[in-house]
Amino acid sequence: MILQNKIPHLFHSIFPEVLDIEFPEEQIATCNSCTLCRSAESPYINTKCCTYQPTLVNFLLGGVFEDDDIALDVGKERIQSQIKSRAGVTPYGIIPSAAYIFREKKANSQDFWSRPHQLVESIRCPYSHEGLCTVWKYRENLCVTFFCSSIGGVAGQTFWKKVNSYLKMAETSLAQYAMLQLGWPPAKIKTDAVTAVDFKFEEEDGIINDAKYAALWGDWIGREEEFYRSCFNIVKNIDAVTFKHITGQTREILEAAIRDTQKKFLLSSLPDFLLLHPGVIADKSNEDHVVLILGEITVKVSSALLPLIYSFNGKRQTVEVFQLGYNILFNMSDLVDELREKGMLIKP
Repeated sequence: MILQNKIPHLFHSIFPEVLDIEFPEEQIATCNSCTLCRSAESPYINTKCCTYQPTLVNFLLGGVFEDDDIALDVGKERIQSQIKSRAGVTPYGIIPSAAYIFREKKANSQDFWSRPHQLVESIRCPYSHEGLCTVWKYRENLCVTFFCSSIGGVAGQTFWKKVNSYLKMAETSLAQYAMLQLGWPPAKIKTDAVTAVDFKFEEEDGIINDAKYAALWGDWIGREEEFYRSCFNIVKNIDAVTFKHITGQTREILEAAIRDTQKKFLLSSLPDFLLLHPGVIADKSNEDHVVLILGEITVKVSSALLPLIYSFNGKRQTVEVFQLGYNILFNMSDLVDELREKGMLIKP
């Protein structure tokens, strides 16, 4: 696959240089058949990995409004409701509200697999509807690049983090550019990605300070949707030359970083089949854990994971073994990376 298949179409004419970069197909983390939902005990049955509120920058919001695709109708309604509530609504885009961040911190303070369903669902993405995304054509950086398990392990995750940084840089820069073109006072434009902390017009209990909100929006207050549409109409006409001028050296560095990390990703892609090295000995003298031994190399793992490790028999597909892990609420990515690095998992 190439990045053109992953990156929203809006950006294709803006930064074509990265679109031809190849990467292995991500076969483990699949959205339509979510790995996080394989177990009936999973707290993510009703949310998948969409326990995150994306920051939709101004021109992406405008794109949703300007697009006649009926697949975006629910997304339009959700955004209009957000604008009406004012929570997280800024000229830079709609960001996670203070109330959402409070709930998110509460969820993140608990073990990933042990979070109560109600808590998990309290941080469901506001654009998620019946398991699908209502703004998919205009999704933001993390929704493009997140994989709970990468087919390239650590190398794959490193690649996607660089792509994420690139997209976030592009979104932030283009949003600021649109504001500048619309006459926003340059001295008031924040040059970094923004969060609710930057504005302080809302409380964790959801109460909005209308005076601070009005001061933030200035002459555009009450015309937020119009502002977002205007931002989109500016950005959609930006060409690659203008984008390069806007983003400068930061873009060059990130483009080079993507290509550098791509090389290791391609080399590190998991084979279709893996085999536990025949020389590995399992020391089961401790009830709680097992020590895998290969010569002088050791790896300590939970006893409950030993059947999964033995499933790497050279005959069972690698993706299937990962799925078995998710069946018992375990992401095998880190363990497989370690076993491969130490020579305990090999090609048959």
